[in-house]
Amino acid sequence: MLNALLKRFNQHRKEKYFQSPLFHAQKEYAFVGFGVHSMTSLYPVLRHYNLRLKYICTRGSDWQRQLGPLFPGCRFTHDLDTVIADTSVAGVFVCAAPEAHYEILSALLKAGKPVFIEKPPCRTLGQLRELAAIAPAAVCKLGLQRRHWPGNTAVRKKCRLATDYIYRFQTGPYPQGDPFTELFIHALDYAGFLFGPAQLLSCCRQQDKRGITVQLHLGHAGGASGLLHLSTRYTWNPPLECLTVSAGNESLDIRYPVSVTGTQMPLRILHAPAERLTGQRGAVKEYFSGVPTMVPALETNTLYTQGFLPEIEDFVTRIERPASASGESNDLLSLLTVYELIDKIGEAS
Repeated sequence: MLNALLKRFNQHRKEKYFQSPLFHAQKEYAFVGFGVHSMTSLYPVLRHYNLRLKYICTRGSDWQRQLGPLFPGCRFTHDLDTVIADTSVAGVFVCAAPEAHYEILSALLKAGKPVFIEKPPCRTLGQLRELAAIAPAAVCKLGLQRRHWPGNTAVRKKCRLATDYIYRFQTGPYPQGDPFTELFIHALDYAGFLFGPAQLLSCCRQQDKRGITVQLHLGHAGGASGLLHLSTRYTWNPPLECLTVSAGNESLDIRYPVSVTGTQMPLRILHAPAERLTGQRGAVKEYFSGVPTMVPALETNTLYTQGFLPEIEDFVTRIERPASASGESNDLLSLLTVYELIDKIGEAS
């Protein structure tokens, strides 16, 4: 009896796993770029789900020997126009050099191609406005994986009650690019995603040969206010990203991509802290844990817990099953407020 129930349970798990729209994708796609990020975070997902890549487009290098066996029948090209002209290509993944993204995305949007592009889509607010105006109704998903983090199921519900928060985003040095559009954009976008569009209330910026630190005070349309500490003066081993949120009678501790825990605030007796009188400690509840366990599972795979797999699944669903997709199809529009904020930080510094 027990063995029969366990078999039925495992069968159900397998059936649920294969329900992913990525396993049922029928259309053909193209990929522009072959950097370290795409090689470790994006190509493995496409390969696992056997997504049909018709083209891999690179600027000048030829990776056919390495990628050919992984994507049989895929054509390697250095000509983006070849991808654009092929009407059978239903969607394009872009993960190239950040400085090339604006030109690539502009050409693809003008051609009417649905696009998944890693951040940043461009360098400046002016460029972003131009991109957003090309095709406002286009499918254009951005690689801002915190929006697709599985921990958001609990976080978004709790953050509706938020009054204030502290957000620490700390990494090691980043000399190879723009820390605002390539690193800090994650924290600024996620804060807006959780609490609503932000207004810059104050800003302090310090920069030297060790890196850059920006301290911000933001006020959100939803009523919450937050203090952000964004810095490249710390370490990559490991970087730190954590939020402490005051949400009603609970304090949330959000550590992307690892955990979400809540601490219940003790009762107040005539505005006096009851814990000082009774010694009572607030109850702690774990809402999400992405820490790997002894049992292998999709839910603890880092490509899933960090949001890479869900964001690709969202993009493919919008192309393969548009009627079943929910939410905004064009992330460029929501990113306008983030770039406006980056501009104001530059003016205030």
